[in-house]
Amino acid sequence: MATPTLMDIILDSASRTGIVVTDLDGKILEFNKGAANLFGYSAEEAKDKSLPELTFSKEDQNSHLFAYIVERVKNVGWAEERMLRQHKSGRLFPAISTATPLNDSNGEAHGILEITQDMPNLFRLEQELKSSKNFLENILESSIDAVVTTDHKGYITYVNRAFRELIGKRSHQIIGKHISVYYKDGIDQARQIMNKLREFGRIRDYEFDMKIGDKIIPIRTSDTLLYDDYGEIVGTMGVFQDITARKKLSEKLSATQAELIQAVKIRALGDLVTGVAHEINNPLMASDTFLHLLEEELDDHPELKKRVVLIKECNRRIQDIVKQLREFSRRAEVEFTDMDINDAVRSVMAIAHQQLLNEGIEVELTLGKGLPKVLGDKNQVEQVLLNLISNARDAMEGKEEKVLTIQTHHNQKGRKVKISVEDTGTGMTEEQIEQIFNPFFTTKDSDKGVGLGLSICYRIIEDHQGKIEVKSALHKGTEFIVSLPVYLEKGKREAETLEPGGKHAA
Repeated sequence: MATPTLMDIILDSASRTGIVVTDLDGKILEFNKGAANLFGYSAEEAKDKSLPELTFSKEDQNSHLFAYIVERVKNVGWAEERMLRQHKSGRLFPAISTATPLNDSNGEAHGILEITQDMPNLFRLEQELKSSKNFLENILESSIDAVVTTDHKGYITYVNRAFRELIGKRSHQIIGKHISVYYKDGIDQARQIMNKLREFGRIRDYEFDMKIGDKIIPIRTSDTLLYDDYGEIVGTMGVFQDITARKKLSEKLSATQAELIQAVKIRALGDLVTGVAHEINNPLMASDTFLHLLEEELDDHPELKKRVVLIKECNRRIQDIVKQLREFSRRAEVEFTDMDINDAVRSVMAIAHQQLLNEGIEVELTLGKGLPKVLGDKNQVEQVLLNLISNARDAMEGKEEKVLTIQTHHNQKGRKVKISVEDTGTGMTEEQIEQIFNPFFTTKDSDKGVGLGLSICYRIIEDHQGKIEVKSALHKGTEFIVSLPVYLEKGKREAETLEPGGKHAA
């Protein structure tokens, strides 16, 4: 038996580390005890066998991994691979292998020295880490909120699918850019957010505007700082919500609430006005009676008689105001029938047309053809139109261009018939528009009204389940738009509330 060399002793002493020497084709020249323990073959069984065929998985054999390792060893001087190795029993196990060259006297590689260790714990931890990473990424990718992370300088390091959809670009087009390029206020906004984060560590429900191309998007964000193991700030994470739809809904709810408040206010005021008008009218009638008697006795006193006439005129003015108050508060029964809006407009124009011409007002009348009927009280609708035309006439007093435009049309989508009354008058400010339907608010001189006309119109249209809107700008005229619901006959109305299966729709 040959005496073991020092190298043999060293190789065999490494019982938990596989040490294998092969030529450049992979033929095994040396196979220590560690390799025998690791792969299940004795040194005699492994001798002159192909290392890849004996210990590599089928996948790595087919991918010619050993040839790649040889090339890397020749060119770089070493190679390290984490791979699945195969035991004699066919069992696969994770291992890490380091290969270095065996050089001849000329420095040329003529063999490979491979040192292999079984690394089950390392591979298990790597697999768990990879699984955790994939799980977290799947959660972030599935989020309906946009998620973005940045480094401590604000450069984007990660974006999820929702953020990519919000921006309209792919990951590689976003990552690496500074987050401020997507802020409407740019770097100032980014600094403001970062200052809040440094002060509080995190922020919740912070609202600002993003700028994506030419589009401004309102955003609500919750952000937090990211730290490393030493407590140093390494970046930020933000969760963005596009609140465009929410803001529109909020504005719509605010407008609806304002309309409800207006309706309640007008109805409450109507109850109050009923009593006030009655209390004013009784002494007014007595005053008129005495003034009439006094006037007849003053034929010989023209100056005094003139004063009495003036007082009577004041009383008449008060009577007109009381009449308007009564009209405002009156809740008389109305007769709702199916009516043609165009007929109502023609009737009103027959009354007002000559007066408009006398005041130099040009009338442009466009009546929609084939309009569906609406359910309403014709007298009340005509009263609304007369009031709107009267307001338009007063608004154009003293103007060089006097054009009154009246149009009717059918809004099929909303099932509404609309009447538009537009003038080229003085227009109104935003503050005036907000108050225009309030009782006793008026933009006219005191001798032309007390501000009840539009309040009455508002109540009438409300009673018709309709809507009256105003569009105006100072010195640019005013447009009132009255919308009334289309009248549906009973059979058709019931049919439209049924689902295809015959059940009532919710």
